[in-house]
Amino acid sequence: MNFTPWFPGTEKPVRRGVYMRQFTTGKALMERYCYWSGSNWFMSDTTPDKAMSWVQSGPAARQQLPWRGLLK
Repeated sequence: MNFTPWFPGTEKPVRRGVYMRQFTTGKALMERYCYWSGSNWFMSDTTPDKAMSWVQSGPAARQQLPWRGLLK
């Protein structure tokens, strides 16, 4: 998969959809997929399809993490 450059968490995507986000857990850096609704990020998962399944669970607690888009 190809991606856009990273954007700061304070800047939000223009379009709804699944994006890659960066998380830190302790000293480890993780990259996972999250759905952006146009106003909120939702829980993350390991694939774009799995990320879409979290929309029903409500917005994620961490809304200001770095993100990048998926290119076709």
